[in-house]
Amino acid sequence: MVFDMSAFGITFGTMTVNRYWESDSSEVYTLHAKGYLKVLWMERSDETFYEVRYKQGKLVHSSFRQVESGVLKKWTYVRSTTEGYKVDSYRGKRTFSESPVFSVLKLYYQVPEGINKIFYEAESDFTKLIQRNEKTFEIKSSDGNRSIYKYVNDELAKMEFHISIATVYMKRVS
Repeated sequence: MVFDMSAFGITFGTMTVNRYWESDSSEVYTLHAKGYLKVLWMERSDETFYEVRYKQGKLVHSSFRQVESGVLKKWTYVRSTTEGYKVDSYRGKRTFSESPVFSVLKLYYQVPEGINKIFYEAESDFTKLIQRNEKTFEIKSSDGNRSIYKYVNDELAKMEFHISIATVYMKRVS
């Protein structure tokens, strides 16, 4: 899937999301977003990478990196162990025990009907998923951002990411 990204009425980049299955039956999701925006005094170059792997319906591994103007600003690596999940991130190291079965990257390929809790890979934590209407869902993440996902004919068509400096709009183009 490919999405155009825009803010302040300006299209400034694209985001590509993929899902595939490996021979060991792992379900893998990847996301790559890249954009450059210059508005008045603000200039920003951003690139985001995700890779999320599920096996038998449970999260095995998740990685997230956000690079701003060539500098790694945020990262989160989560991996399953026999004791639970280990997290290494820009906020430090920690563990948790609950096995994620639905996460943000799954939103791109599945309408989350009946889901009320979602794993937010970028912050390696769980957040509430709110159904605003029949085909619109919202999450408020621990980092203070709010995201809205809109489905048309059971496919993700549009998103809004309300972040501190602007609202980023995403529109599916393929």
